[in-house]
Amino acid sequence: MAAFDNLQPKEVFHFFEELCNIPHGSGNLQQISDYLVSFAKERGYEVSQDQELNVIIKAPGTAGYEDKEPVILQGHMDMVAVKEDSCDIDMKTEGLLVTTDGEYVWAEGTSLGGDDGIAVAFCLALLDSKEIPHPPLEVVITTNEETGMFGAAAIDLSGLKGRKMINIDNEKEGQFITSCAGGARIYSRLAMEQTQVKGTACSVSVSGLLGGHSGEMIKCGRGNANHIEGRILADLAKEMPVNLINIEGGVADNAIPSTANMKFVVENGNEVKAEAVVNRVFEELKGELEGKDDGLEISFNKEDKVETLSAFSAEDTAKLSKMITVMPDGVQAMNAMVAGLVETSLNLGIIKTEGNVVTLEQSVRSSVESSKKVLINKLLTICELFGAEVSVSGEYPGWKYRAHSELRDHMVKVYEEMYGQKPVLEAIHAGLECGILSEKIQGLDCISIGPDMKDIHSTGEKLSVKSTANLWEYLKNVLKEF
Repeated sequence: MAAFDNLQPKEVFHFFEELCNIPHGSGNLQQISDYLVSFAKERGYEVSQDQELNVIIKAPGTAGYEDKEPVILQGHMDMVAVKEDSCDIDMKTEGLLVTTDGEYVWAEGTSLGGDDGIAVAFCLALLDSKEIPHPPLEVVITTNEETGMFGAAAIDLSGLKGRKMINIDNEKEGQFITSCAGGARIYSRLAMEQTQVKGTACSVSVSGLLGGHSGEMIKCGRGNANHIEGRILADLAKEMPVNLINIEGGVADNAIPSTANMKFVVENGNEVKAEAVVNRVFEELKGELEGKDDGLEISFNKEDKVETLSAFSAEDTAKLSKMITVMPDGVQAMNAMVAGLVETSLNLGIIKTEGNVVTLEQSVRSSVESSKKVLINKLLTICELFGAEVSVSGEYPGWKYRAHSELRDHMVKVYEEMYGQKPVLEAIHAGLECGILSEKIQGLDCISIGPDMKDIHSTGEKLSVKSTANLWEYLKNVLKEF
């Protein structure tokens, strides 16, 4: 018996669970893309798959709707694949261990991928049904949205006839997203000199932080494990010579890192002083994060004395720590027009050590194009000053608010008829593919909706069962009334 067999809407949760059984972290999408193609072919639908593994499925309108204008339904097939340290699931080759209490669904030890698997499940349930009335549908499922919207940037939409698009990549029922921030990914690489050292090997682990989506949750002031490691390393380097062996943290540039680890060597006898520095920073951070991210844990472990070990020079270790600490992070500006809306931010999502190079991956967001450019240039300047190589990738435009929208008017009307109240029209500080796709289809009218989800991009991610059912009924009525 499948885990979601007793949940309603049964058809939606059936396909969502099937998707959860297929590994589909960003960059690992061949299997799920092929699944979507097979699904469409088995039902006789026109389907295309491009080199980026994007999939477009076209379905005719049902009886009485054959000559209506097509509606585009859109979501992305990839997920941010993160797991707890104790979880032994290989997310590149294995499906998720999904479960439910009837109120929410989640995955044991990993992220769930409700962002944006639930969009794909809604689309498949609609395409699979022979009873739900709808106009012609053009279903666009993109790839690698979470790592830079590369699928959306590459997709060819010239064969689409629809000019109204419902994007299902929102995490709040009753909220209609009408515009969003633009963004970019920044990759910096600092080459480090390696040398042979003697002393005592030590390690520092940061854990217990909430993490979360770097757009949606950045305003909460949650701790960034990568910046915390950089701060600890900088304080250590001020007190004594430190030779870094490696530093690792985070899983995606657009997810606030909740864990990070580093290993280093200090001179024999300095390990006690090093532990005191780490404990001091820990106490400082507990005060700074109080009420915002109370679960912080920092552990210091003294390992073995080493006769000879390859590590980075003390000078380059100090240089790296300074580069990390001077890099801005988190909220940089709030929107002056919309209360509570972040205007510009960035997130140091990944640090990793590869040979003699330490790589930093950051996500920049802003609803003001010039502010985005200024922040990118600031990062480029910092990297240049420290001698690091840097590149910008996955830059995407913001999505501007449309003053006149037939789609928005229609969807608001249906919502009011169903629920007796208006939906919330919202601008968000997160990236959606609507901006990129609007540039590809002249005059595209689009809205983003979705069911309630909690803590996406983290192992605490949960999808509301009731909200999923509500959105399913709403989506069917929207299509029926076109």
